[in-house]
Amino acid sequence: MSHTARQKMHRTPMIAAVRRALSLSCVAAAVLAAPMTGLAQNTGSPYKPGFVIPMESAFVPEERVLTHREQAKLVRGWLEKRFETILPEIMRREGIDMWIIISREYNDDPVFRSLAPFETYSSRRRTILVFHDRGEEEGVEALSVGRFDYQNLYTVVPTHNEKQFEGLRELVKERNPERIGINMSERWNHADGLTATQRDALFASLEDYSDRIVSAEMLAVGWLEKRLPEETDAYRHIMRVAHSVIGRAFSNEVIVPGVTTADDVRWWMRQQVAEYGLEGWFHPSVGIQRKGVDGKFSGDAVIQRGDMLWTDFGIQYLGFATDTQHNAYVLRPGEVEPPKGLRDGLRASMRLQDITLAESRVGRSGNDALAASLATARDENLDATIYWHSIGYHGHAAGVPLGMTDYQGGVPVRGELPFRANTWHSVELNVTHPVPEWDNQPVRFSMEEDAVLTDDGWEWVLGRQESFYLIR
Repeated sequence: MSHTARQKMHRTPMIAAVRRALSLSCVAAAVLAAPMTGLAQNTGSPYKPGFVIPMESAFVPEERVLTHREQAKLVRGWLEKRFETILPEIMRREGIDMWIIISREYNDDPVFRSLAPFETYSSRRRTILVFHDRGEEEGVEALSVGRFDYQNLYTVVPTHNEKQFEGLRELVKERNPERIGINMSERWNHADGLTATQRDALFASLEDYSDRIVSAEMLAVGWLEKRLPEETDAYRHIMRVAHSVIGRAFSNEVIVPGVTTADDVRWWMRQQVAEYGLEGWFHPSVGIQRKGVDGKFSGDAVIQRGDMLWTDFGIQYLGFATDTQHNAYVLRPGEVEPPKGLRDGLRASMRLQDITLAESRVGRSGNDALAASLATARDENLDATIYWHSIGYHGHAAGVPLGMTDYQGGVPVRGELPFRANTWHSVELNVTHPVPEWDNQPVRFSMEEDAVLTDDGWEWVLGRQESFYLIR
């Protein structure tokens, strides 16, 4: 049975399964849809005073996180739709009619997880996946040369484990593709998954077709960066989970001024994610800035009243990563909000967010957007650093970068990639701003929010921080 026929056979029950999974989270969605105080839903929202998230709106795992079984149904539905819509579009855009991905157990190609169902933790033995574009009428054929169909997602081309390259050669001979894409790239780490030994075996087996083999780097990047609308809808739910962990961490539930250390907070965040049944993709960071002390410090430093706190935090959920940097303030006795200088610094960083969003648009390169953004920032006397990255299957994901901390003049090669619609980006940047109440001490206001770029422009996935979390 062909891949397309099998998809049609499974489509009706699969749609029903996805709907059931979504209906199980309807109650949660109603809670999650409520805006979190202090997080604006668009860039035009007015500044609001600081706050601490009330506990009644804090994250409740039983209501918020889907079970693995429910997640598997959603991921399967997205994968099948991506194979039918996104994959043909990107393959034809890049002029590749056969894409070969070779992975080995526990040494996966970076693209592999994006092509596998939720049930798959790693490739099995050697896995050779082949996507063959048969044209507009028949679509892209998804094949697995060997033994593994990965939950019936692929049509198996049966071969013994020791004869997979022979099977691949016969498949290529039968399909006779004009351009064969493989994951080799000097420029794009996400598209450089073909190991040296597998590359040698591949070229030896396809010696007669070597003049047809090309790098699939932009196919891999395009596949990884483009999102379905359904995935973006789910990403808002994922982001609420991430924001709620930060809201609880930056509250008196976790922090006792004069007692709690920065490391106490960061380890609490990591443990909380583990207890939700999720994973992070990096260890949380928590930093302290304090009047009279240069720069950020962390570790076993005790959080004191009057401190400004910062976190960099991300989770993995439903196959996607988040990346968020938010800020908090520890109130001194008698204070009801942070000093005006701190509030002005946060607004300055928000202004830089607005500038970069305005300069980054579909079709424009990351380097052009970076140069224009920094020029406007200089005109407005903002001491700015910009270092956006794409986000999705990976935290630092495939896609256009808008600067890096050590590449403020533009990112070589990759920065020339244009922004494309239906992609996700972490708007990561900072502004250093003098705070009069701290004797004009320069304070760094680092912020990061995830945003989606559509044909109509930018949307924050879940608003942005417009005021400090307050610890009382």
